[in-house]
Amino acid sequence: MFGGLHSPRPLPSETTLVLLAREFAPRVEALGPTPVLLDLQGLGRVWPTPEALGQALLGAMRDRGLIPHVALAGTRVTALVVACARAGLTIIPAGQEAAALAPLPLNLLDLDPDREELLRRWGVQTLGDLAALPAAGFAERFGPEGPHLRRLARGMDDSPLVPAPLPERFEMAMELDWPVEGLEPFSFLLARVLEPLCANLKARGRRAVGLDLELGLVDGTLHRRALHFAAPSCEPRTWRSLLLLDLEAHPPRDAILAIRVRAEPTPARSVQFSLLDPAQPCPERLAETLARLQSRAGAGRVGAASLLDTHRPGAFALGSFAPGPFMALRSASAAARMALRVFRPPLPARVAVRDGAPVFVATACARGVVVDRAGPWRASGDWWDVAWSREEWDVAVASGVYRLFRDRLSGAWFVDGELD
Repeated sequence: MFGGLHSPRPLPSETTLVLLAREFAPRVEALGPTPVLLDLQGLGRVWPTPEALGQALLGAMRDRGLIPHVALAGTRVTALVVACARAGLTIIPAGQEAAALAPLPLNLLDLDPDREELLRRWGVQTLGDLAALPAAGFAERFGPEGPHLRRLARGMDDSPLVPAPLPERFEMAMELDWPVEGLEPFSFLLARVLEPLCANLKARGRRAVGLDLELGLVDGTLHRRALHFAAPSCEPRTWRSLLLLDLEAHPPRDAILAIRVRAEPTPARSVQFSLLDPAQPCPERLAETLARLQSRAGAGRVGAASLLDTHRPGAFALGSFAPGPFMALRSASAAARMALRVFRPPLPARVAVRDGAPVFVATACARGVVVDRAGPWRASGDWWDVAWSREEWDVAVASGVYRLFRDRLSGAWFVDGELD
């Protein structure tokens, strides 16, 4: 026997009906948020009659604030279609599937709109009309789909129930008999939680791309931390080091009484190494090294620089550092090229101006009369946020060639770098 569950009201979650169905049967097929199909084979020992099981399903749906549509039938398609069509509880005895489906409208089969319109022009309005069509003539005009639709209208199944896979949840928890203070004793307890969690990930062919740590404290509050890194891993030593480094920067405010760690799984990576390219850094060791650098340099100060979509000079953002594939360096061109060695931050300068152009420069790295110059180049932007505007000059003095710029908003001069 099969059971169909349907609720026309928008569900609070896509898994609401699936979770409800798993409370009654281990094999559940989800065709979307609704309807849901249950395999009720072997449940006679728990529920003595179909009516008792149906009433229990009705009560469970009402408790969750849903409009209950429950149908119990001997075939899969009958349970699904009747559940979508009729509110309350409907029980179809074995052998009565075609009679139960006959008065139901044609649109319950979810046909292609063109096919449904063609059937309506033939005068087919209900599933009973569709089931009464002659088999040979219907197959000639509708093709291979005709016999399949005719069998569905009679309540005959052409496909088996396909159970929905159980959701993967990787989580470990530990309740402590005595509160723990300090990270050193806590690290041993954390290892006892991470080792079985990582072993479970390895057994399922998964890696953790992130970990959520939840610590129950003596004062009754929860201390939550979440770590996400570009390199998935299932090494307990690596994740323990990363969590401890994060807790050093964000320590809990009281002693710890409970530990709960939840992993965000991702499929394991398949990497093909090359015999000719240089070895790439180990992802686990790289993530640990970056975490140690971040604990010393501060949050937001370690990563890979990426350019921003702006003309502001020197604008960049820090993202996750993940080295890409090795690429051979191109041979340097024989032609001479000029490079700008940028000073960070720019050096303040005193500049004498004549006729709008610099004629004398005095700064920490250079001092002298300007013997040659090029410019100005003016740029501005971000007027809607933090406005900037600058005027750049390339000047040559006795000690070298430098890039000057004047902040047009404040009037101050700076040396941006040296040209080699």
